[in-house]
Amino acid sequence: MHNAAAKPRINVAEMPSVPVASKQTCFERIMARTNELAVLPHVVHRVLEITSVDDCVGRDLEKTILIDPGFSSKVLVLANSAAFGLPRRVSSVREAIMFLGYRTVRSVALTVGLFDVFVGKTDQSSMRRREWWRHSVDTAVCGRCIAMSSDQIPLEDAYTSGLLHLIGKSFMDRHGGMEYELVEEMIEGGASDLAAERAVYGCDHCEVAIEAARRWDLPLSLQSGLNYLQPALPNDPFGSLRACTIVATRMASRAKHGATDENAVCPEWALERLGMVGATMAELGAIGRRAIAEAEMRI
Repeated sequence: MHNAAAKPRINVAEMPSVPVASKQTCFERIMARTNELAVLPHVVHRVLEITSVDDCVGRDLEKTILIDPGFSSKVLVLANSAAFGLPRRVSSVREAIMFLGYRTVRSVALTVGLFDVFVGKTDQSSMRRREWWRHSVDTAVCGRCIAMSSDQIPLEDAYTSGLLHLIGKSFMDRHGGMEYELVEEMIEGGASDLAAERAVYGCDHCEVAIEAARRWDLPLSLQSGLNYLQPALPNDPFGSLRACTIVATRMASRAKHGATDENAVCPEWALERLGMVGATMAELGAIGRRAIAEAEMRI
């Protein structure tokens, strides 16, 4: 993907025709499979719901996490990782909340809860999805970093939007009936992500992610954030979250690939919305690298 500049640009109109069903059929096939994942997104949704209010009660968060012993154990493993530097190991979700605070435990729970949804079964294609997942966690960390210096975006929304922004790619890869590798070949040839996805699947990853969020009854703010590749209108109440998500994903990409990443460029509308006009990609990449190094959230 990062050698795209060395290859001839592809005219989307001249892309090879891929024998897929109609857009609606392909889209519905993908979305029908997301319904099979109802249990885990329900836990994620409950975590989002509980922690979205100012008077969040720790015991309610604890109760939600403890629904699934396997899930709660993964939360504890991550909470005890070196990333959080706790003074001692915690042995219960209640202790984790006490030491880390419910907002941090919320991020941990979402990270754990969404991993299996995102990556799915272990197969050759899952390596691609793991790369997307790692980038999504980095984007979530960068998004939270941006939100910390802004009074426009809740930290939790910035983190969650970053964590979910590529989930549409995973669903397309797993349930779209076509290998996402076909999309990647077109991207290598110079096509944009969205144009290549539409050529292969008849829909794009943003559309899939937004529809999944709608079916899971996630807040409208997150649904807007997942539409991160489309500029937000000036009067869009959730435009700042959308801007945060696109800048965060570019920051994460620059942090990993450095100046060799031809695609790590932030759109002006997003920088303007966030009050970051004039910020260079070198500066943003450096900030992203520090934030990611401090978080060390790798699953």
